[in-house]
Amino acid sequence: MPGMSKSLRSKQPLYQKLHDRLAADLAAGVYPVGGRFPTEHELCARYSLGRHTVREALRLLQEAGLLSRQAGAGTVVLAGAPPESYSYRIDSINDLTDYARATIFDKKQEGVVTLRSKLAETLGAEKGSRWLRLAGPRHTQDNEQPVAWTEIYIAEPYVDVRYNIGGVSRAIYQKLSEQFKFSIARVERRIAAVAMPTDLASELSCDSGSPSLMERRRYWSDKGDLFEITLSFHPGDRFHQTILLERET
Repeated sequence: MPGMSKSLRSKQPLYQKLHDRLAADLAAGVYPVGGRFPTEHELCARYSLGRHTVREALRLLQEAGLLSRQAGAGTVVLAGAPPESYSYRIDSINDLTDYARATIFDKKQEGVVTLRSKLAETLGAEKGSRWLRLAGPRHTQDNEQPVAWTEIYIAEPYVDVRYNIGGVSRAIYQKLSEQFKFSIARVERRIAAVAMPTDLASELSCDSGSPSLMERRRYWSDKGDLFEITLSFHPGDRFHQTILLERET
């Protein structure tokens, strides 16, 4: 696309325009998977653009999983289209319900556990306390590929909910609040970058030790009780989240 800088006089940044053009070329097979991709210098000359603009466009393509860039090895095409990922947005407690409704939890494990030191620290719960543990993969309504491995821990006073869970199309914390007559007053979310645990890698069809995100949620009732904790492990290339912050006036 020689002379590109002339055609890009719009509100959209030049690097975004270049990214879109290169992404379209990748999707069309102009650059085959496994093949060499043009260098920064070549792209600068071809499109009459500065190095910073080209570098930003390549960074976006790399983050999307389309290119691999390594010093001394050049740039290699990994895919023609970004790998499928699950993206969701949470701005309020109500949005958590939308997340549960949009995905399916496939329960594979169930049992009561007593928390030892390491797990108690991970969950942010009292050592020696007893919890009902439900665990399994979670996937979207229209795709069987799991987007996460989820472990749900329910505090001992509420374990009888196991007889009322039935299908898992609704959030378990909703069932708890209805059965035990309380409201959800507070939810704490914590996200950390971790290496994918070996025992979960095969369940999620990813490599052991690969980059992943562990999300912990802790739920409190209006009575002040910590009644549920969840841990979700997301492969790094299948998780996106949007958080909207607005200034109060």
